[in-house]
Amino acid sequence: MMNLGVFFKTLPKNMRWRLKLTKAPLCLLIGCSALFGTILADPVIGVGTLLVGSGVFVLAMGAATLNSLQEYRLDSELLRTRNRPLPTGILSLRQAGWQAAILCVAGLLLLFWATRTAVPSLTAVFAVFVYNGVYTPLKKRTVLAIVPGAVCGALPPYIGWLAGGGGPLAYPALLLFALLVLWQIPHFWLVLLNFKDEYVKSSLPHFLQLFGEDSLKRFFITWLGALVLVMFMFLGLSFSLSFIWRALIIANGCLLLGAFIYVLVFRQKSAYRALFIILNAALLVHMLVLAAGRIMAYR
Repeated sequence: MMNLGVFFKTLPKNMRWRLKLTKAPLCLLIGCSALFGTILADPVIGVGTLLVGSGVFVLAMGAATLNSLQEYRLDSELLRTRNRPLPTGILSLRQAGWQAAILCVAGLLLLFWATRTAVPSLTAVFAVFVYNGVYTPLKKRTVLAIVPGAVCGALPPYIGWLAGGGGPLAYPALLLFALLVLWQIPHFWLVLLNFKDEYVKSSLPHFLQLFGEDSLKRFFITWLGALVLVMFMFLGLSFSLSFIWRALIIANGCLLLGAFIYVLVFRQKSAYRALFIILNAALLVHMLVLAAGRIMAYR
């Protein structure tokens, strides 16, 4: 039985593979979204602000590690995931379990230390529960798992908003939640379409069992229109954004929608990986521009 001492002794040797377990790039985006929510609520950036983003980032890595542990058998079915550390046996299940526990506890401690209030931390616990306790088991049974998946994915900026002192039902909080929910769904669909041959062969339920690829493409255009509309709704927030920030937000949204229309409607072969990168980049740009505009408006 592996103890905590052995875990830390083997940590440097296996660091590369441990980072793969955490899905660090995606978790970094999650941490940035929490930071974004915090800045919208309170544009004065201090140590506490950075701790909120760091806490959510570390907690997300813990939840992702636990997800890798829960899905290691499923990962062995798919070509794109079968070389991950757990299916290949590079790391043991116990090592993954210790890593998940340590990261989750550390993330929650950072978040509580940053806020000294229970509500953001409890919301973070709820997010982990929905992700690992509801979404992960449910995705093996029904395509409707995408609903709790979108909910838990939308909670990090909401956690940041609460950590910054924002009200739980304030208009910006609802916009933050809607933004991430509407972003999550096409995010899931693009992964499915990019690796459709693998998903068709796997035991996982997926939307291509219900809709054809052309139908999903039509859903994309409608869904992206709703996402861009919510992005534009941030322009109506109470703090005053200068013209340059407003123009950047509008341009970013228009480019996002335009890229999807061009690729899905006018190109014979859809470049799903390129759209995946564009979708993630557009969300990151939106958060960066709005956060910068919020800080400048406060000054």
